[in-house]
Amino acid sequence: MFVSPAARSSSHPAPTSRLSGAECRSWLGERRFGRLGHQTGRGPRAVVVSYAVTDDQVVFRLPEYSEICQYAPGRVFSLIVSCVCASTRTEVVVTGVGFVPSHSADLVGSVDLVEAWPPGISTHLICLDLAVVEGTRRVRSDDVVSSAR
Repeated sequence: MFVSPAARSSSHPAPTSRLSGAECRSWLGERRFGRLGHQTGRGPRAVVVSYAVTDDQVVFRLPEYSEICQYAPGRVFSLIVSCVCASTRTEVVVTGVGFVPSHSADLVGSVDLVEAWPPGISTHLICLDLAVVEGTRRVRSDDVVSSAR
């Protein structure tokens, strides 16, 4: 007997577990790229960015021409980092008010930001506190055809 994926997912939803704050921070620290969601005058936008994690914040280095440099400081935005590995999908969301760090020069040397910008491109650091972090891990259900014998 064939069971459609829609029928299977509604009768047996994939198990989902919440990650603790420590698990979220550890998981974020093992990755380097995510989607930065923010509101603009033209509605919601999301941009792929690289990031680094310190003890209490996420740090982004963005080029001066990025509109995020205008919209993030003082406004709520979210970093969404997700990964599908083997049979699980993990997603961690950090939400908070963006800010420009007062100690930018010290921060640049202490975080591992993977991107490199060409000479002449001015960049800015934007930070997001790790105060509101939520993560989930869901076991993916594969589309398996079962047959009754």
